[in-house]
Amino acid sequence: MTQPVTVVPQYDPIPPRRPFWLGPLVAIVVLAVGAYATVQVGTWAGEAVRPEAAAAIDPGLPVTVEIPAGSTARNIGTLLEDAGVIDSSVEFVDEVAVRQLTSALKAGTYQLTTGMGIDAVLDELVRGPSGGATFRLTVIEGLWIDEMMTTLARQTEFTEVELASPLLEGRVTSSLMPESMSGDRLVDWEGLLFPDTYEFFADATPETIVGTLVSTMEDRVAAIDWSRLEELGFVDDPETAADEAIYDALIVASLIEAEAKLDEDRPLISSVIYNRLEIGQGLNIDAGLVYAKGERGVPLAADRQIDSLYNTYLYAGLVPTPIGAIRRASLEAAADPAETGFYYYVLVDTDGRHGFSETLEEHNAKVAKAREEGVI
Repeated sequence: MTQPVTVVPQYDPIPPRRPFWLGPLVAIVVLAVGAYATVQVGTWAGEAVRPEAAAAIDPGLPVTVEIPAGSTARNIGTLLEDAGVIDSSVEFVDEVAVRQLTSALKAGTYQLTTGMGIDAVLDELVRGPSGGATFRLTVIEGLWIDEMMTTLARQTEFTEVELASPLLEGRVTSSLMPESMSGDRLVDWEGLLFPDTYEFFADATPETIVGTLVSTMEDRVAAIDWSRLEELGFVDDPETAADEAIYDALIVASLIEAEAKLDEDRPLISSVIYNRLEIGQGLNIDAGLVYAKGERGVPLAADRQIDSLYNTYLYAGLVPTPIGAIRRASLEAAADPAETGFYYYVLVDTDGRHGFSETLEEHNAKVAKAREEGVI
């Protein structure tokens, strides 16, 4: 993948605490999170709409469909197919992913018709039902999971403890979390809630709120093409489950999220990370050090001695978990990095642009110039 190059490590390579691998890609099964949508009783000619009879329903008949808050696109698609509103829930989920409408679909009670098709029903679901008080909340990219609970608490009537409890008590689960994690620690949920703007009904519960963020992340990850994972990784165990391979890719994506300021830099930073992982060279990523320290701000040279697996100056390989909320662009960069010979990067412009280098000598020259110009 990388171009042949002689690399002078910035620090002596340290044996990874665990090998970085990305196993063969298999089908991703996204588990439904949150409330399960059900068809409310809809009638015509005195007969109830029954899901098992959906295939035989004539088009153009009225049907009442209720979509509870927190339903995933997969839940909604199944509901609509059972009600005879659409022909295929699979096509519905695909269309939602392509249009990036997962978080735009609104819960509520809808008066629909059978056979109306995916385009028409998506227009209705994005517009939302008539009536019912709602509120919107926004979660920005890069937040740590505890910061995310804080911002959710500030935008709702719930406390941080109330918002975290559905995660820690197992009432909300994620198909992206490795089996080795119990989910009863908040750090286990790092990077598994998607940052976006959401709309909820006024009576939304903590379970509905955090469950929607979790299911949206599952949908976003499922929409990414991860076919390069085996090519990019060190496959020590061909039997390794694909979900753990994707989790490692989420860790890479979170590092990209924390480091990149411009979208054009994301695939390049991704290439540096993969190139260093390939040769066992420490990542030396300041964002990991900041996470290890637990305080926002520019880390000091002394902080590089913090004994934490998130300290990428002391420990080679990947950090144990993602280090923040991840946007789609960073997921895409982790799945499809640029093919380069770069092993180093540094901020070189106040607009957030990074300079990339193949050798330490080139890198040091860029660092000196950036310091001289007051960029770093």
